[in-house]
Amino acid sequence: MRGGSGRLYAGAMTNTATNQESHYGNISAIQVDATSGSSPFCYPAGANTREHVLSILEGKDYPILPIRGYEVETVVDVGANVGAFTTYMAVHFNAAKYFCFEPSLGAVTFLRENIAQFPNAQVFPFGLYSEDTSMLLYEGASQSLQNSLYSSAETPASGNSVELRHAGRMFDELELNQISILKVDTEGAELPVLNSLSERFESIDQIYLEYHSEIDRREIDGLLGSTHVLAAASAKHIHRGTNHYISMKLLREHPELDILRVDRS
Repeated sequence: MRGGSGRLYAGAMTNTATNQESHYGNISAIQVDATSGSSPFCYPAGANTREHVLSILEGKDYPILPIRGYEVETVVDVGANVGAFTTYMAVHFNAAKYFCFEPSLGAVTFLRENIAQFPNAQVFPFGLYSEDTSMLLYEGASQSLQNSLYSSAETPASGNSVELRHAGRMFDELELNQISILKVDTEGAELPVLNSLSERFESIDQIYLEYHSEIDRREIDGLLGSTHVLAAASAKHIHRGTNHYISMKLLREHPELDILRVDRS
């Protein structure tokens, strides 16, 4: 596994918001150390945003599976928001290429600034879905990480129209034929995205995703059951959790990952 020398500066976090205003309000920052140097990771202050951003940047939400001899080459971030996942991965895998999709223009402003230090990262200011369309994006009631295409208790009653592209066809356009890591966190739209990529599952080594209902979790397991196995899972709340899947192809190539399996044959 190819890694970088980057880390999160545990002792250099800014707790106070600046006077600068953004689409979402005051801005706070966390200092992040990457191979390209130290730079602030900025995010909209409010509610428990800082707690969530730190959890991602510290590797708690998306723990990296150490695989000897495996190189991460292509990372796709669907629902990139302000860029915490891409920043975390790019600090560890600085040679990989990154493709970040985010429909919220306010979040995109932060996303572009936060990943500017990574020359291999691209931002696409639209969302991915099961078709080319436009839908209302409901801004989170208390923070941007709650932004969703679906109205819920965590969103207000009104939204703004955003552009969505068919995920499979977008991957074709970008010639994403082999993906090392796919992350999908779209606040309820994970299944439409995955369904549009179903013919490509075998070419995706690892998938991190957040699910937003128990029904979705079970259907996601069913979709990935023939090509992937569950590597890690965390459910902090009812109907909310994060799963990490790795492909069976990767297991065959790295049999040491199967060390804990108990065979009943």
